[in-house]
Amino acid sequence: MAQQLALGVMTRLGTDALTALQHVRSLGVPTAHISYPVAMDNEAGVREIEAARRATDIEITTVFCSFAGESYANISTVQTSVGLVPEATRAERVEKTLKIADFAHRIGVTRVAAHIGFVPADHSDPLYAAMVQVTQHICDELAARGQVFALENGQETAQGLKRFIEDVKRDNLKVNFDPANMILYGNGHPISALDVLMPWIDGVHCKDGRWPTQDGQLGEETPLGEGDVDLHAWLKRLLELGYRGPLTIEREISGDQQKQDILRAVDLLERLRRGDPGAANMPCAPSPRCRSTTASPTPKAKSGCWRRAEDAKEGLKAFGEKRKPSWPSK
Repeated sequence: MAQQLALGVMTRLGTDALTALQHVRSLGVPTAHISYPVAMDNEAGVREIEAARRATDIEITTVFCSFAGESYANISTVQTSVGLVPEATRAERVEKTLKIADFAHRIGVTRVAAHIGFVPADHSDPLYAAMVQVTQHICDELAARGQVFALENGQETAQGLKRFIEDVKRDNLKVNFDPANMILYGNGHPISALDVLMPWIDGVHCKDGRWPTQDGQLGEETPLGEGDVDLHAWLKRLLELGYRGPLTIEREISGDQQKQDILRAVDLLERLRRGDPGAANMPCAPSPRCRSTTASPTPKAKSGCWRRAEDAKEGLKAFGEKRKPSWPSK
């Protein structure tokens, strides 16, 4: 099991588990969330993954589900294509979710996660009841193997997700909390959402982004610390509420820029861990909530987003003190 608050990354194994996990190790982190590697879901693939884990000492903490035909181009396509909500593909995707859970069990991973889609906010909608039933079925199947099913948040408000979890009534239904998703979908502030969802949060993605600027469009993902999440305050509140699981960095681009952004995210989280005052002085990126980010902020600007960097300093000291005893050594 990963040490408390161990850093990690979201990654793909592709067809070469050793190379993929060596890349994770080169980033200086000991854990990973992986997307389901369909090409390695066989006896030889499982053996290769086990050997790669031993060789790199990387712990895979979660296997993520994804489904053919999904699109995140805009809000409407997410609503009609993502997760278990679309009726035409629901049965097939439930079957695949269980197949992924079986694969995860065979490689020793007890946590499976997914975006299940836009669950209706109207509890009288027949689709709401159908989603409760299908989630109960998945949870029951996973519970028989000692696994949990974690819902990636963001496509609903925190209160809406809380209500859904309470209606499902399964102890192994959890939340993989992604603070950027709250912003990208325009569904609420990630810090206040922690207070609502903390009883179910057993994993997080450290990801950042900006609020949508047009109706029907998603917001823009950014490198960690450069968006509207208010990373410092979010991490501080997460720890205050007792979270001690992995901090898994997610950057939804590819290539060398992804690697550079992840390395900077690792550095930022390490600096926050140490209580480095310089980490608290990073100016926020412009957003619909704050347009005043100048090199020499005026008193008016300072009362907004510039102030949050100053306010974070108090929490950073405590953050560093709490982290040091259990942070994995490199």
